[in-house]
Amino acid sequence: MRRFAAGLMLLAGITAGSWATAADSCPSTDSLKVICGADAVEDLERVGTTRWLIGSGLAEGGGHLLLVDTSAGRLENIYPVGQTRPAHDAQRFPECRDEPDPKKFSAHGISLREAGAGRQELMVINHGGREAIEFFAVTMPNGKPAVQWLGCVLMPPDTSVNSVAPMPDGGFVTTLFNVPSKGGINAVFNREITGGLLRWTPGGKVTAIPGTEVSGANGVLVSQQGRVIHMAAWGTRELVRFEWKDGKLSKRTIALGFAGDNLRWSQDGKSILVGGQKFEPRPGGPASLDGWSVVRVDPDTLAVKMVRDAGPKEVMQGITVGVEVGNDIWVGQFRGNQLGHFPIPR
Repeated sequence: MRRFAAGLMLLAGITAGSWATAADSCPSTDSLKVICGADAVEDLERVGTTRWLIGSGLAEGGGHLLLVDTSAGRLENIYPVGQTRPAHDAQRFPECRDEPDPKKFSAHGISLREAGAGRQELMVINHGGREAIEFFAVTMPNGKPAVQWLGCVLMPPDTSVNSVAPMPDGGFVTTLFNVPSKGGINAVFNREITGGLLRWTPGGKVTAIPGTEVSGANGVLVSQQGRVIHMAAWGTRELVRFEWKDGKLSKRTIALGFAGDNLRWSQDGKSILVGGQKFEPRPGGPASLDGWSVVRVDPDTLAVKMVRDAGPKEVMQGITVGVEVGNDIWVGQFRGNQLGHFPIPR
């Protein structure tokens, strides 16, 4: 959704060490607490089982990675301002020698992967200056996450990717949301087939996975040693489950009733949280955002349970993701300057 969102973003300009809090003139309700001061935090990922979230900043020029202290309700910019010194891994990323241009950096989908020996790596889709998956080491100096750029994997020409998820071999799958030269976002609004899953294996090239094509491939999760992949088809408002068994690919699809965006595992790993928007599509984008939903999906049966269904008058719109942290679900948005959280329904 970056081209649809680009002209609508509000830039807040948080600098490293400068915290924004819920008290910063931000509207909230009894059931949805909102923090202002974030630049279009389109995706959120929890750092292990800690109180910390890392958020993306989807802004064409001025984008960043954000650190969220969920206990204190505070935000801090950790990239490109505030990162530890880059440590390019030339062996893993020989074709990507240069760090992202900080004046163009625009972070979209993100994902954390275990890198062995208690280490984690963050994968970030970057649209700014290059279409690439950027890799960062995640460290915890003084008990607070910090990131260090390692390298990147460049995407094929004429692609607009959306979300990324790690594969067991150290590679990843990413979703091809649309092809700019073939209608771009308007093709997604028209519910045309616009792309599917792309896969990268270390040392190899980025290639398409046949049989995974949908309209507006968006959020993605991988499980069962890479045999099962869940993906949101944003254009047709569906969730798709792919499974490889005995060399054959099976596909099951359910209707969501809204444009499902990012996917996140629940804290217990037993269900998938899907966040997304409600709107009526038209050429060039929706006339208005008419609310949003967060649902819980059984990864095997695809049974859907509503978690929160918000209308057009909710104080926060454009929701793209829901992440469980303790007793709350945290939500981000693809435009605007807000983060929110609400209690997990019991």
